[in-house]
Amino acid sequence: MSFAGEWEPKVKLPQLGDRAVGMWGLGVEAFNGKLYGFGGQDDLKPPGKFVGEYDPVRDAWDVKGKWQRGRFRVSSAIVRGKIYAFGGTEDNFQAVPLTDEYDPKTDTWTPKADMPSARMATLTAVVGGKIYVIGGADSFFFPSAAVEVYDPVSDTWEKKADMPNPRWGAGVFAARSKIYICGGAVDNTHQKYTDLTEEYDPKTDTWTEKADMPLKFFDMSASFVNSGKAYAIGGKTFSGNDKDGQNVEGWIVHWTVFEYDLDKNRWSRLKDQMPTPRSTLATAVLDGKIYAVGGHGAADHG
Repeated sequence: MSFAGEWEPKVKLPQLGDRAVGMWGLGVEAFNGKLYGFGGQDDLKPPGKFVGEYDPVRDAWDVKGKWQRGRFRVSSAIVRGKIYAFGGTEDNFQAVPLTDEYDPKTDTWTPKADMPSARMATLTAVVGGKIYVIGGADSFFFPSAAVEVYDPVSDTWEKKADMPNPRWGAGVFAARSKIYICGGAVDNTHQKYTDLTEEYDPKTDTWTEKADMPLKFFDMSASFVNSGKAYAIGGKTFSGNDKDGQNVEGWIVHWTVFEYDLDKNRWSRLKDQMPTPRSTLATAVLDGKIYAVGGHGAADHG
């Protein structure tokens, strides 16, 4: 998606044998002109151990070395050219506290200090060279309010003030040295969501409510762009209006795109919807465009 609101289809995620690797719940980060996707799950098969490198010039994925501790519903961040993967679940939706570092230059993974608490579907953002891992869910999908900060230099964790409203599967982005959390699931039923947007200031360790989203939903992905605007893409609700997406086995899987204007503190719905409805996707900004990768919906998505 370009910041003009236009969508352009790209090649799908690569195949490994008879499976599409990391369809949903994967991590994606941009580095040195390429995208790196890792982990994820496709349907009922075990979590993917793949790492894929996407080259936008060739519009092609190259499969890299395996991630031995691969998992899905993982969150990620990039600091100083290294990619970090946090929490998630290895199988059977048992949340884990694992932290791993990936070096795109050497295609190698290194285990790092465990998170203080085991969580999946966390919300991760970088401010000042440190990684903030916020909220998420335990193994029973009860939402967490935890805010834990990882320092890649010292390989240590520090706990901060809890998020006022626990949630998982929300959108998250960092902008102007602050972190924004939007939407998300607020209990373990997968059927209660919020439209709340909250701003976290790492300098003061405080939270501030911002404008509500136009819709209560979860399992979307959000990205900030240098224009002073952020975009929340995809997601789902257990029931709702078909105009927001496509009905898939009782779920409304969304194709909606919501734009947040930081200066005006205002959300709006864009007319240009995502061509394919999907949730539990990952987004990343590369060369002036937002790439929406993977996701769960009515069809396989790349």
